[in-house]
Amino acid sequence: MEHRPATLPSFWTLQFGGWGLYAALLIITFMPIVAAEGGELRLMMAKGVRAGFGLGLTSLLRLGYRRAFPGPIKRQAAWSLVGGTVFGLVWALLGEAWAAWLYAGTYQWAPKLVPRFALEYAITLTGWSALYFGIKHARAWQEERERALRADALVQEARIASLRHQMHPHFLFNALSSLRALIGEDPTRARRMVTEMADFLRFSLQKADTPHVPLEEELAMVRSYLSIESVRFEEKLDASLDVAPGLEHQRVPAFLIQPLVDNAVKHGMASGVLPVRVRVKAHREHGSLRVLVSNTGHWAPTFREPDPRGTGTGLRNVRERLTQLFGARARLTTSETEGWVHVLVELPAEAPFHFEESHDDAPARPARG
Repeated sequence: MEHRPATLPSFWTLQFGGWGLYAALLIITFMPIVAAEGGELRLMMAKGVRAGFGLGLTSLLRLGYRRAFPGPIKRQAAWSLVGGTVFGLVWALLGEAWAAWLYAGTYQWAPKLVPRFALEYAITLTGWSALYFGIKHARAWQEERERALRADALVQEARIASLRHQMHPHFLFNALSSLRALIGEDPTRARRMVTEMADFLRFSLQKADTPHVPLEEELAMVRSYLSIESVRFEEKLDASLDVAPGLEHQRVPAFLIQPLVDNAVKHGMASGVLPVRVRVKAHREHGSLRVLVSNTGHWAPTFREPDPRGTGTGLRNVRERLTQLFGARARLTTSETEGWVHVLVELPAEAPFHFEESHDDAPARPARG
């Protein structure tokens, strides 16, 4: 059974519970002092109203604090100090106004006491602010952990789907049949095809537990796959890769591009427009990594969305993994223009993967049949 970490209580549960506890502690603290005077009811009302002011003011503070999270810790600390000071003064003035209304006729304004009350309330509100941001960070860590666990599960799903495709009898039959024909006609090409098949299988097995890989390793698997398919389809398939210099060592989710290329070849062939041209382009735009997989042809009926029979699993897997890893900061979009089908993946500049710039300006080797 899948283990899911316990979720934190909601904001309003903590808000009412916390300020209720605050009022109860104040009443318990001052109860021995007023018990002898018979002022228990007045004490409970006074401390209850004080806690009510705190609840209302912190609820307003929360609206402002939403602008500071997520963000630098220093900015959150500044918001806490400024918010606590300003609202501490407001709390003190509200307390004095309430006392003047409740004890009309006997209340005496004491301006010298306001700064002391304001400081006391400011400390309380600053403590509340620190607790608020602490819980926000705890929630963010929990969500990130859940996304990472889900992403790991999707990586394994992608690996299993890739292995199923590799070991599919139809795929092996066609690849081995092409290999058998090549042994007599072109031994050099036959040896190359065996090497590509071995590299293709080795990548899936060796990267089984790796959530992300350098872009050049992901593209090496794509090249091996396209080389095998080029032997199968010969002049019916024309494939090439174009990678901007300096991106070879950027880390990307494992099994990100190969399912998209597999879809491009499969659905391109199904469209009946030959030869099928497949283009894979990777470049950086505005700091983001953009990987565009295009093929000639038209959308297959079930290409955009998965159906119960499993069609579209690769595309769904990639989309879900991007959501789990990056949330709304990454996108997978599809389009069709002038006889070409396009699938575009955009990864954010602040992707949680290590960047290592390459000094090799040589373009990536094209994979053509």
